[in-house]
Amino acid sequence: MNINMSSTTPPPLPPGISTSPPLSAHHTHATHAAHGTAVARSETGQEAATKLAAAIDDFLGDLEKKFKGISDEILTKLDDMAERCDRLEQEMLVRETSSNVLEGVGPKGPGSQAGSG
Repeated sequence: MNINMSSTTPPPLPPGISTSPPLSAHHTHATHAAHGTAVARSETGQEAATKLAAAIDDFLGDLEKKFKGISDEILTKLDDMAERCDRLEQEMLVRETSSNVLEGVGPKGPGSQAGSG
Protein backbone atom coordinates (compact mmCIF):
# COMPACT_ATOMS: atom_id res chain seq x y z
CA MET A 1 0.00 0.00 0.00
CA ASN A 2 1.48 3.22 -1.12
CA ILE A 3 0.27 6.29 0.77
CA ASN A 4 1.25 9.52 -0.75
CA MET A 5 1.23 12.38 1.78
CA SER A 6 1.33 15.03 -0.89
CA SER A 7 -2.16 14.10 -2.04
CA THR A 8 -4.83 16.72 -1.16
CA THR A 9 -7.78 14.40 -1.53
CA PRO A 10 -9.06 13.19 1.84
CA PRO A 11 -9.78 9.52 2.23
CA PRO A 12 -13.42 8.45 1.69
CA LEU A 13 -15.71 8.40 4.72
CA PRO A 14 -17.03 5.14 6.00
CA PRO A 15 -20.53 4.20 4.74
CA GLY A 16 -23.46 5.94 6.57
CA ILE A 17 -21.50 9.09 7.51
CA SER A 18 -22.17 12.28 5.59
CA THR A 19 -20.68 15.76 5.84
CA SER A 20 -23.85 17.52 4.65
CA PRO A 21 -26.68 18.26 7.09
CA PRO A 22 -29.35 15.61 7.30
CA LEU A 23 -32.14 15.88 4.77
CA SER A 24 -34.71 16.29 7.54
CA ALA A 25 -32.85 19.34 8.87
CA HIS A 26 -32.81 20.86 5.39
CA HIS A 27 -36.52 20.09 4.96
CA THR A 28 -37.34 21.64 8.34
CA HIS A 29 -35.37 24.79 7.51
CA ALA A 30 -37.05 25.03 4.10
CA THR A 31 -40.47 24.48 5.70
CA HIS A 32 -39.86 27.26 8.23
CA ALA A 33 -38.64 29.56 5.47
CA ALA A 34 -41.65 28.74 3.32
CA HIS A 35 -43.97 29.17 6.31
CA GLY A 36 -42.38 32.55 7.05
CA THR A 37 -42.86 33.57 3.43
CA ALA A 38 -46.45 32.32 3.48
CA VAL A 39 -47.12 34.30 6.67
CA ALA A 40 -45.56 37.39 5.10
CA ARG A 41 -47.65 36.86 1.96
CA SER A 42 -50.73 36.32 4.08
CA GLU A 43 -50.12 39.54 6.00
CA THR A 44 -49.41 41.37 2.77
CA GLY A 45 -52.57 39.88 1.28
CA GLN A 46 -54.57 40.92 4.33
CA GLU A 47 -53.13 44.44 4.15
CA ALA A 48 -53.97 44.62 0.46
CA ALA A 49 -57.49 43.34 1.11
CA THR A 50 -57.93 45.90 3.89
CA LYS A 51 -56.68 48.71 1.66
CA LEU A 52 -58.94 47.54 -1.16
CA ALA A 53 -61.95 47.42 1.15
CA ALA A 54 -61.16 50.94 2.42
CA ALA A 55 -60.80 52.24 -1.13
CA ILE A 56 -64.10 50.65 -2.13
CA ASP A 57 -65.80 52.15 0.94
CA ASP A 58 -64.43 55.60 0.04
CA PHE A 59 -65.55 55.19 -3.56
CA LEU A 60 -69.04 54.10 -2.54
CA GLY A 61 -69.27 56.98 -0.06
CA ASP A 62 -68.29 59.48 -2.75
CA LEU A 63 -70.72 57.89 -5.18
CA GLU A 64 -73.51 58.07 -2.60
CA LYS A 65 -72.80 61.79 -1.98
CA LYS A 66 -72.85 62.52 -5.71
CA PHE A 67 -76.04 60.53 -6.20
CA LYS A 68 -77.70 62.38 -3.31
CA GLY A 69 -76.61 65.72 -4.76
CA ILE A 70 -77.95 64.86 -8.20
CA SER A 71 -81.19 63.52 -6.72
CA ASP A 72 -81.65 66.74 -4.75
CA GLU A 73 -81.03 68.80 -7.90
CA ILE A 74 -83.53 66.74 -9.88
CA LEU A 75 -86.18 67.04 -7.16
CA THR A 76 -85.60 70.79 -6.91
CA LYS A 77 -85.99 71.17 -10.68
CA LEU A 78 -89.14 69.02 -10.65
CA ASP A 79 -90.61 71.20 -7.89
CA ASP A 80 -89.75 74.34 -9.89
CA MET A 81 -91.37 72.88 -13.00
CA ALA A 82 -94.49 71.93 -11.03
CA GLU A 83 -94.75 75.49 -9.69
CA ARG A 84 -94.34 76.89 -13.21
CA CYS A 85 -97.04 74.56 -14.51
CA ASP A 86 -99.38 75.64 -11.69
CA ARG A 87 -98.74 79.33 -12.45
CA LEU A 88 -99.23 78.75 -16.16
CA GLU A 89 -102.49 76.92 -15.51
CA GLN A 90 -103.71 79.77 -13.28
CA GLU A 91 -102.74 82.35 -15.91
CA MET A 92 -104.59 80.37 -18.57
CA LEU A 93 -107.70 80.19 -16.36
CA VAL A 94 -107.51 83.92 -15.63
CA ARG A 95 -107.10 84.74 -19.33
CA GLU A 96 -109.95 82.41 -20.28
CA THR A 97 -112.22 83.93 -17.63
CA SER A 98 -111.33 87.52 -18.57
CA SER A 99 -111.78 86.85 -22.30
CA ASN A 100 -115.16 85.21 -21.60
CA VAL A 101 -116.28 88.22 -19.58
CA LEU A 102 -115.14 90.61 -22.29
CA GLU A 103 -116.96 88.63 -24.98
CA GLY A 104 -120.08 88.17 -22.87
CA VAL A 105 -119.78 84.42 -22.85
CA GLY A 106 -120.93 82.67 -19.71
CA PRO A 107 -119.40 79.67 -18.09
CA LYS A 108 -121.70 77.32 -20.06
CA GLY A 109 -120.65 78.66 -23.45
CA PRO A 110 -121.92 81.29 -25.92
CA GLY A 111 -125.56 82.28 -25.69
CA SER A 112 -126.11 80.98 -22.19
CA GLN A 113 -127.29 84.40 -21.08
CA ALA A 114 -129.64 84.89 -24.08
CA GLY A 115 -132.69 83.16 -22.63
CA SER A 116 -132.56 84.71 -19.20
CA GLY A 117 -134.02 88.12 -20.12
